[in-house]
Amino acid sequence: MKGSDQVKRLPVIFLRYIVFFIPAIILSVMVWNHYQDDLSDGKVTENNVKRIFTFDEGERVVSAVSKDQQLHVEMYDPHLGKRISGWTAASDPFQEMWPSIQGNNLLLAFKNKDGQLIIEKLSPNGEKKELAQQKLKIPSFLNTNTYQWNGRLVFTGEMEGAAAVIGELKNGQFYVHNLNELKLPARPVSMDAVMNSFRGQTPIPIFEVSLKNDQKAYVSGISNEKHQLGLYVSKNAEPFSLVDDAVEQQLQKTIGSSQNFAVAAESEYPKRARKVKADGRLGEVVPTPKPIYQTYVYQLNEEEVLIAGSTAKDEAKGKLTGYIYNHRTNKAVSASKLFQSLSYESLQRDELSFNKNVKSNWLYYSFNNQLTGAYETKSSQLKEFPLQKIISIENASPAHQTSFDTFTQYVMKGGPLILNWAIWLFIPLLLFVLAIFLPPILRLVRKNKIKDSVTLQAYIVSVKETGTYINEQPVVSMRLQFEYEGQSIEKTVKTVVSYTQIPQPGQRIVIHYDPKKQKAMLLKEGDFSQPSEPKFIKGAVLRKIESYGTVGRGTVLSLTFELDQKRYVIPMVQAAGFDFRTGEKADLVDINGQLKMAAYGYEVLNRSGKDVTLTGIIQRVKQYPVAIHEQKPVQLDVTVSSGDQSITKTVTQFIPDHMQVAAGTQITIQTKKEELERENALLQEKQGSAKVSKVEFAGVVGNLPLANIQIERNGMMYEVKQPIDPITSVLPGDELWVAYHDMTRQAVIVKYASI
Repeated sequence: MKGSDQVKRLPVIFLRYIVFFIPAIILSVMVWNHYQDDLSDGKVTENNVKRIFTFDEGERVVSAVSKDQQLHVEMYDPHLGKRISGWTAASDPFQEMWPSIQGNNLLLAFKNKDGQLIIEKLSPNGEKKELAQQKLKIPSFLNTNTYQWNGRLVFTGEMEGAAAVIGELKNGQFYVHNLNELKLPARPVSMDAVMNSFRGQTPIPIFEVSLKNDQKAYVSGISNEKHQLGLYVSKNAEPFSLVDDAVEQQLQKTIGSSQNFAVAAESEYPKRARKVKADGRLGEVVPTPKPIYQTYVYQLNEEEVLIAGSTAKDEAKGKLTGYIYNHRTNKAVSASKLFQSLSYESLQRDELSFNKNVKSNWLYYSFNNQLTGAYETKSSQLKEFPLQKIISIENASPAHQTSFDTFTQYVMKGGPLILNWAIWLFIPLLLFVLAIFLPPILRLVRKNKIKDSVTLQAYIVSVKETGTYINEQPVVSMRLQFEYEGQSIEKTVKTVVSYTQIPQPGQRIVIHYDPKKQKAMLLKEGDFSQPSEPKFIKGAVLRKIESYGTVGRGTVLSLTFELDQKRYVIPMVQAAGFDFRTGEKADLVDINGQLKMAAYGYEVLNRSGKDVTLTGIIQRVKQYPVAIHEQKPVQLDVTVSSGDQSITKTVTQFIPDHMQVAAGTQITIQTKKEELERENALLQEKQGSAKVSKVEFAGVVGNLPLANIQIERNGMMYEVKQPIDPITSVLPGDELWVAYHDMTRQAVIVKYASI
């Protein structure tokens, strides 16, 4: 009958909401027209493209497009005419970039909005990886602080705690050289490239570094195979021109001579390319098959240069040509074909760049946003891609066509029109659907939540009215406290209550708790979930001890116990002066799958007395950056109340590494009734400082080692026997603040005064 009634109600429900769809239809037409206009506006124009690059033997083209004050990087397969991938670069408003092709990857350097260097490594398959992870800060423009050398990119900047840093991009990897780590007589305060050092004036690029004591240091702009920089420290504040020979000789001892510039152009007419002698002077003309004049020399790598220029002494009468010259083999290969789309004036532009790896036959070039290409030296094959071809590929991509994906992206941009459309379309539709399907969905959801939950007892910490009413009944917010897997947890739940049955703080109630989602629900009629009972594992033998570092004075350990051919692993902080030993036994407890130490050591295992559980309030939390088995140690100052007495204890516990514990949280602490009474009685006695003379351990109670401590105060010896915090620990010579009894010579620690 219920199903039949629901079917009969459908026409009534539909008529109730149909009036809302009339404005939705009108708005839908407006949205569609605006979406089509947006697609047209989103297409790339010549003015949008900042740079274009080629790599992967001409099989991949990359464009950098400036749109909406952001820099978008797009990768294409130019032969298939399709877009492979794209993303938004974290570029600053100036959108500067430096390219380099190393191996089979394109590397692009940017400066982000925070002034930090960003280097993206682009693979032919469209994958992107960021190389510069050290947060190197560029103090000025990227172009001002970037240099090229033999296919490498060199950056100067700053890092936190370092006044001068050199970043080096070579062999597809990024290396940071902190000048503070060099053997300098004083702190570096500024760094500048030696004039024309990166243009062949010196055999190795050199930076002049001013030190705090006014001395000068000279550092190589590149590193050797071991990623070491060359260094020369001037005795006085001598300029480079006075010590250049000594500097170059010293730096070459570290870097070697394989990086030398081997070819340079004459400064006078007709500006032919000549070999550079060992003393830095120009020697014979480079033996190219045909003479080349008015030359420009581009360093490609440590072996090769590109010599570009005119076939005639007067470039206005000649043709643009070029050769790739290997100064080690003394051979020149024609590259004139790649200049067929360039002009002589383009050689004078900084936007023209060339890249070639030593072992590759492919030479890559890029000229601003107008042209890019790849040239194969063996076969003289040229793959050239002008700007218009790249634009046509981009605008033909699915990103600029009518489709479900582009419409979704358009809607996600938002705006007043989309907002109104959503209100008049989605909200009525949602209400219509919810009216039909929400009740059974809620029943199914609750059933699934209960299936994955456990039933626990919880205390009501506080109850507050929210100001919301449902059917004239108040909705209250209840703060609940309960324990799960040995941890004290607080959660807030909301529920509708009757004015005559408002829950009260301190009242115990039954809840459902989902440990995966860390959510609590109140138990409802018909719900059922089986709570987990603690399982004690008595007499487990310690087989393996692993260290995970120190926290305070303690050592974080992973202890592996064995019993009946089963292994149990628990985290523990070992106090200074105490050692866990393999072969010894312990009692463990398994609470909802989480293992904890119950007792360790012969004296502790055989301790008599009645166990009591106390509730404490956390006053202070100190966390440590150590994770072990998805748990982390925390040190807590906890105030525990027993009768009219309040005791503040420092304890260490392990909590799940995703959980946060805050001051004010309630936790439970277990102890013996006799020990609690003895400690309360001593706290009524005198208090004062005392010095530790001897520390021994009887074992471990829970997470805390049980210590026997001898202390001395005013020439009198007292005995302390109590669990201590393992992170703080107690060592001979420590000063403690204790409560003591002059007759019994018993004492108890009130505060670890030495820490």
